[in-house]
Amino acid sequence: MKRQNKLRLQRRRRRKFFWLFVAAAVSALLFTEHIAVLFVLSTLAICGLMLVVAFSNLEARDAEMQAATIREAGDDMSTKFSDLSRGRRRAA
Repeated sequence: MKRQNKLRLQRRRRRKFFWLFVAAAVSALLFTEHIAVLFVLSTLAICGLMLVVAFSNLEARDAEMQAATIREAGDDMSTKFSDLSRGRRRAA
């Protein structure tokens, strides 16, 4: 358990340093007026984001979430029915 927490903290720290480096790099490029490089980098970043969205299986995820919602609703309905069949009343 402690090892997992340690790994999690290391990942967070690495991620934080990555974003700090990215912010410093973008600031340096803006300061030195290398707008063309920023344009190319932002275009590549948008392409990467579009690839992630294109290859993500959103339809399967939606179906999985819908099945979980239906399962929860069924469990809730069976609980309510068992309460009614035992003669319990719930205050509205």
